[in-house]
Amino acid sequence: MPEYDFDQGVAMPIVATTSAADALKELMAFHHLTQADFAQHAAISQKQLSFILNRKAFMSPPVARQIEAATGVSARWLLELDFNYLYAQRENAPLEAAVQPYDWAKRE
Repeated sequence: MPEYDFDQGVAMPIVATTSAADALKELMAFHHLTQADFAQHAAISQKQLSFILNRKAFMSPPVARQIEAATGVSARWLLELDFNYLYAQRENAPLEAAVQPYDWAKRE
């Protein structure tokens, strides 16, 4: 039987691939909820929910709190999922050309 040294690991980049949309889709599928029913319980429009589920819009704090009140799913967690997803998608995007870093802020 081979022996493994679990203290020696391989570095893996962690990229956020899950947004609040994915969590909500799973929740809706598990509970057999339609978009209309979910939107009504969360007191948001079906259009707004559709935009969130299709990643055309992302969670705002008020909407996250409404979803938390309707489902019990943490608003903070939903917002963190969306923030991490958005940040990962734009992390290497070029900065605005007008940005002028201070000398003390430059990376090596």
